[in-house]
Amino acid sequence: MEKLYKELCREILQHTSLPAGVPPGFMDMDIRPGVEWDKRLAKELATCRVFVPLYSRRYFQSEQCGKEWAAFDLRRRLHLDGRRDIPEVIVPAFWVPVPDFELPDMVKSIQFTHPDLGTHYLERGLYGLMKIRRYRDHYKSAVDALAQRIIEVAEGVRLPPITPCDYGSMKSAFNRDEERRFLIAVLAHTTATRTAVRDSRFYGSSPCDWSPYHPEDLRPVAQIAAGIVRHLGFEPDIGTFDHHQDELLGTGAPSCPGIVLLDVWTALDPRLRPLLEAFDRADKPWVGVVVPWSGTDSQTGQNAAELRAALRALLPAKLAQGRPAARRAMSDTSTVTGFEMALRPVVEAAGNSYLRHGRAFPPQVPGSGRPRLWPLTPDAPASGNPASRGPAPDDAPGRKGS
Repeated sequence: MEKLYKELCREILQHTSLPAGVPPGFMDMDIRPGVEWDKRLAKELATCRVFVPLYSRRYFQSEQCGKEWAAFDLRRRLHLDGRRDIPEVIVPAFWVPVPDFELPDMVKSIQFTHPDLGTHYLERGLYGLMKIRRYRDHYKSAVDALAQRIIEVAEGVRLPPITPCDYGSMKSAFNRDEERRFLIAVLAHTTATRTAVRDSRFYGSSPCDWSPYHPEDLRPVAQIAAGIVRHLGFEPDIGTFDHHQDELLGTGAPSCPGIVLLDVWTALDPRLRPLLEAFDRADKPWVGVVVPWSGTDSQTGQNAAELRAALRALLPAKLAQGRPAARRAMSDTSTVTGFEMALRPVVEAAGNSYLRHGRAFPPQVPGSGRPRLWPLTPDAPASGNPASRGPAPDDAPGRKGS
């Protein structure tokens, strides 16, 4: 693996203008003894432009590899750039071939084959080509093709860095329980769509970049919410309102509970008013609304009366939805701590409402004649193996970031 990594780095240096001595990538085996490895991994995952997992059966059984995938996947979901498609910045490679039916569902949609890699690569993987002398030329061709793909993705997408996540609290993406999915949809401005009078420092290139508690807390509010949702036992699925519009406005059965993180300034935008009115009419009690409202944002404070009036006019049903503790998430969010406290009852209420409105499934137990709803209890522990306290070992290949 280390040999493959060095050869990939050498190929990338040959085909790019990176300065001499600047490492083009990072491998989790690079972490030296004494370094806080979880913080180092979080930093690399928050800044690398391409994520290169080496597929093998052991890779998908590794808790650490699953946590690395989850952390990077969260980052790319935070940067949808106003599009409905998640940025394709994961470039997988076969270390050892894995049958399609053994791949976890969330990785099946990611393309990992290309004609330039060759048929021998698909049959044997990089490890198989590397250890057999007569396949050495095929190995070199596959490494070159993989390096070219990494460069193409890095230069074409240019995924921006984010604040490192709390890596220790991440759960393996490969143990993800779809029944515990919790939708976090962000409806906010970007630096390009904000009104002329609104301060740009709160926004980024995607609605998911919105950080209303700047400068006290520079993290996107979706990232803060994801930590609370995960702490309550759910698996957060972050995206823009537009990305999840079918689930938020459609007439189908609910697929999961969720929340909308709403930038109150969108209520003054004529382009977004029809969307907010449609959301209010959709009558989806399993989707809560939280309006982060920083007490140090003088611009929002000075326009509070107008903003609140616009919100009441556009979302009368949502403002009246749920118990008082959940309704406070519309107003009692002046600090990050206040936001986190207000968010908890909204998440719990959305989960309980989903239990009442979600689709019923036939029983799995033979002889049971009544249909039942699959349980969704926030305090149920997620399944998975205990996390190891160190980088992935050689027999469970880790990922490389480029």
